[in-house]
Amino acid sequence: MTCRLYGIFLLLASSVAFSAGSSTIITNATVLSAERLTPLSNAWVRIEQDRISEIGTGPVDTTGSTLVDAEGGYLVPGLIDSHVHLYHATGLKRRYTKDYDALYKAYMEQQPRSFLYFGFTTVIELNADTVSNARFDASPVHPNLFHCGQGVILSDGFMALELEGEPIEQVYPGYLIDHHAGGLIPPGADSKMHTPQAVVEYVREHGGRCVKLYYEEALWWPGGAPDFRLPSVEIVRDVVAAAHAYNMPVILHATTPNGHRFALEAGVDILAHGMWEWPDQPFDAPEPSSESADIARQVARSGKGLQPTFSTIRNTASLFDPTVLSDPEWAHVVPPAYMTYLRTEGQRQREDFIARFGSELGKDKTVEDFPSLLSGYVSRYERLIGRMDADGARLLFGTDTAVGGFGWASPPGLAGYWEMQAWRRAGVPLRTLFESLTIGNARAFGLDKEIGTIETGKRADLLLLEANPLEDVSAYNSITRVILGGKIFTRASLSAGERSVIRK
Repeated sequence: MTCRLYGIFLLLASSVAFSAGSSTIITNATVLSAERLTPLSNAWVRIEQDRISEIGTGPVDTTGSTLVDAEGGYLVPGLIDSHVHLYHATGLKRRYTKDYDALYKAYMEQQPRSFLYFGFTTVIELNADTVSNARFDASPVHPNLFHCGQGVILSDGFMALELEGEPIEQVYPGYLIDHHAGGLIPPGADSKMHTPQAVVEYVREHGGRCVKLYYEEALWWPGGAPDFRLPSVEIVRDVVAAAHAYNMPVILHATTPNGHRFALEAGVDILAHGMWEWPDQPFDAPEPSSESADIARQVARSGKGLQPTFSTIRNTASLFDPTVLSDPEWAHVVPPAYMTYLRTEGQRQREDFIARFGSELGKDKTVEDFPSLLSGYVSRYERLIGRMDADGARLLFGTDTAVGGFGWASPPGLAGYWEMQAWRRAGVPLRTLFESLTIGNARAFGLDKEIGTIETGKRADLLLLEANPLEDVSAYNSITRVILGGKIFTRASLSAGERSVIRK
């Protein structure tokens, strides 16, 4: 038997398990689920096909069933990352390597398994690309994928600036015209096809279960961005009303005080990022102005969902943090050749970042100041989110994986584990983190009847952990098995390292 065939045999033998019986019973487990105030010890869970059929303690009829001994480990719901972008490969830019196509292909082949390796059995794409979604769903093993359709942009908003002459109807056919503010009607466009009601229908017809909007001021644009339109409160309220008629939540991209104030006024359901940009304050200001702090409190107390997405700004900071690429967990989430690229050719983007944005960090700053500046920028944001949590914010777990800007700190799955650690540094309690990763995200996106807790009738998307995630965040890296729709995978079988051995 060749090495390649033998490797394939090992993968099949170690990944999908225990299909011989009519049901699978996980025994000797401690069940942790958000609807339970206390753990259920010495428990068993019966799985039939892709569903949880029974949960109990004590004796259980095992006739005809396959048994999986949890060995006293912790059984938790599969995790949900409610903010991903499946078309980006972290840190990969065509201008830096002649091997772009091969690297991108290998990264994307591993991507679904990398999410699963770190326990994410469901991901939600907030700006869907049809080709990328189809590629992801065609993978032999992949998390559940839900999406918001393509993001809804204004005909003359910031996102339209990135079209670089391409007709908007070809790139963003479901674009929105802000008729409340005299928005641009592109030549030949039928404005009736770009009303709030029409764009919501477009998202629904293309499989979206939520609507993504943008309030991007582009304060980071060197020298100031070209003219573009921000949405009016009225047009967003109209979109919200149209979406809510179908029970579809509306998510707003916003990172500034003005953007978060706008979210409060417009009535959106979820903010896709926290407020990390503080205009009229130095880049290294340790605390927000009183006005910005007040807006943060209002958001925290409003009941709106908030995705902190620490990973987004940590991605930029990774350019000046050598410890990011030294994390041994990289070996499980990207192919070896990809790591080589990040450590060699990919390093060129640091100089490109300095050339483009260096002056924005402060006129008296030098390259030597960048590591501490960016590290401080991340830390001050963590403090802000910690205060918002203390003020009652409804935090939702999302990573923005993979961030498309400068940096390389957004690998699938691993970025989620780093995000969890950032929540803890911010002071967010472990139970809040656990609930956000599971039932909180499920409820926010209307998935709570299917996933998010360990209850009879729900999908059997589960994780077996060696340690208790309500005691230490590191428990999320103690996964032994991933159960996806009732199929059981060893964690090792999902590793990029395992796949690289198989290819030899």
